[in-house]
Amino acid sequence: MSKISFDLSGKIDRPTINALSALKCESDALNIPFFIVGALARDLILKHAYEVELSRMTRDIDLGVRVADWEQFNRLTDALIATGRFASTRERQRFRFDTVLLDIVPFGAIMDERKRISWPPEYSIFMSVVGFDEAYESSLTVRLSSDPELDIRLPTLPGLFLMKIISWAERYPERSKDAEDLLMIMQKYEYGGNLERLYDQEQVLLQEEGFDARLAVIRLLGCDIARIAAPDTAAAVTEILDAETKSGSPYRLIIDMIRGMPMRDEKFAEVRLHLEKLKQGFVDALAGKED
Repeated sequence: MSKISFDLSGKIDRPTINALSALKCESDALNIPFFIVGALARDLILKHAYEVELSRMTRDIDLGVRVADWEQFNRLTDALIATGRFASTRERQRFRFDTVLLDIVPFGAIMDERKRISWPPEYSIFMSVVGFDEAYESSLTVRLSSDPELDIRLPTLPGLFLMKIISWAERYPERSKDAEDLLMIMQKYEYGGNLERLYDQEQVLLQEEGFDARLAVIRLLGCDIARIAAPDTAAAVTEILDAETKSGSPYRLIIDMIRGMPMRDEKFAEVRLHLEKLKQGFVDALAGKED
């Protein structure tokens, strides 16, 4: 049995528990693992595990299911529909369970060499799932309910950041909310026990940043993302960070991050520095992996 990292029993709404319990029953029977991704993962980690107040929350559920091929994926979706509780929609990955919408996206051996999936029968609609493997491999097991007992895998904050920065870049300008989440993860990373790590294990980072814990913890986040990223995923993230921090950049990511904020000029300078520090930690950790 996987170690339970957090017990969130009693904190999660009943419709979400019912939907996930019904899905897990079918996925366990077929031996198909899955984890929560997207906005619900953000809510569960930041608000419920780390008690960070969020300006917006979601009831929709995004899931990554690890399958070998479309036959295995179809066995799962057929089993869900056969329960009479899940209904398919016009969007191939989307299902409805009572009032809850679930997007179920396959990843794993089903991906092509560019870590994309293409939906049958036409195989003309592609979706990137870059970062899903790494986020799943580094995920945590969280107890969402004790009655019924429900243990679900969630990405860590570095794993969530990895998936979201890829999603933002590949679907720009559609995914401005991903940019907001990326900023939130950078600014709230200290609440995940990472201030203690700075003083206990990562004192060099703290010293190099003149004991500015905010900058040091953002560099630590960059290091942690690099530590879980596979080489091709790391190359994609490096390209994004280079493009969004270099001189003369249109700074699309930073602008999306601060959209709607007051005093945008001051926020721009602050967030640009934070993104540069994240990149510094990421690049330094990648270099350390290569040594």
